[in-house]
Parts: sequence; structure tokens; C-alpha cells
Amino acid sequence: MKKQITIFLIIATLLISLFTMTGCSNKNENQNDKNEIKETNNVANKIENLDNKTEGVEEKDTTKPIDKTPIDINDSKSYFFVVKGKKYYAGDKISEITSSGFTFNKTGSEKEIPANGYLIGGGSVQNSDKRTVFNITPYNNTNAKIKGAEASIGGFSVDNYGYKYLSGDVEIFGGITIGTAMEDVKTVFGEPSKTTEGTSSNGPTYTYEAKASYRYFIIGFDKDGKVSSIKWQNFNFDNK
Repeated sequence: MKKQITIFLIIATLLISLFTMTGCSNKNENQNDKNEIKETNNVANKIENLDNKTEGVEEKDTTKPIDKTPIDINDSKSYFFVVKGKKYYAGDKISEITSSGFTFNKTGSEKEIPANGYLIGGGSVQNSDKRTVFNITPYNNTNAKIKGAEASIGGFSVDNYGYKYLSGDVEIFGGITIGTAMEDVKTVFGEPSKTTEGTSSNGPTYTYEAKASYRYFIIGFDKDGKVSSIKWQNFNFDNK
């Protein structure tokens, strides 16, 4: 009889221990579930708070605003370009560009230009990576034959390709640059003297002619109405 009671007590003790262990396990699992739910709610609350903070906040436009001062197309001082923060006017020496870290191509540098003449082609300017970033028109306003490297700046042009390798750091009068909207160009330059209609892949081209000969701007647009090319020429820089 005592033996049976002892066996019964042992079985009872084992059952109680098993029940206790199971209860602890369930309790721990329930606690873990509660912790996971709490953490999830915390993350959700953080996201909601962030959304509330950013709601109604406008994204900043990093595009440099243009100077809306109307251009005087007949003023020689309107014919300049700014690259890497330095301004170059029509009539400045090409050597001023090469002293700023750019290289005037060898063909243009060594080509002889007659008195009061200019160089057609060969006016590419390269950066330190030997990539063409813009073009100039070498002009000889002297009475003697000179080499291209000794000439003056008689014209300037840049397009999407050069703009990319200049990291966008190039502009003309009014801050107009590659990517400027057509309406902003009209704000500064007004209505063009002549318009060349666009094609299926390109927008129109605006020409702005001054009263003096060999003095003009040509601005091309892409199909979205953004500036895709810029060119100006001014051989009459001695006449203000």
C-alpha cells in the first residue's frame, strides 16, 4: 500500500512539474508576442510621425534662378560666358581661357589667321580630361597675321555634351544655360528675330540678331522646350 502511495505521489509530482513548465513556456511566448507587437507599433508610430513632419513641406528647387534683366542685344558687353565662376567677354584673349586650366586644341592654336579674319572650326576647348567642353571662335582683330592661340574670343558655343562635362557650371547673359526653360529665355531675350521650326526630335531654334554685323545669339531647344544649345558671335567687340 505504501509503495502504491509513493508511486502515486511521484506521478503527481511529475505531472505538476510538467504543467508548470508548459505554463512558463506559454507565458514566455505570450510575452515575446507582446514585445513584438509593441516594437511593431513603435516603428509604425515613428513612420507616422515622420510623415506628419514632412507633410506639406515643399521640395527645394536646386536650379539656379535666372536674372530677369532684359538683355541689350546691341551692347557688346552682353556677349560673354561664365565657366567655373569666371567671366569671359568677346574680345578677351584666348590665352585667358588656357590660363584657367583649359586647353585650346592644337590645330586651332597653331593655325594662322589673316588680319581681321577668323577661324572656322578648330576652336574646341578641352578640360583636364581632354574632353571638349565648349567651343570658341578665334578672331584676329589686328592688321597682321597671327596664330589662333594669339587671337581674341569672337564667339562661343556649348551644348548638352560639354555641359555634362562642365558639371553644369556654364552660363551666358541672365544665367541662361543648358536646360533653361523657353519662357525664361523669352523673359531675358524677348521674341526672336528669326525662328527655325523644330523636328520630331528637336525643338525650335531662336536667333537674336543685333544691328551690327557678325553679332548675334542662337539658342536651340529640345522637344520639351528646354535649352539644348547656345551660341553667340561678336566680331565687333571694339564697337560698344
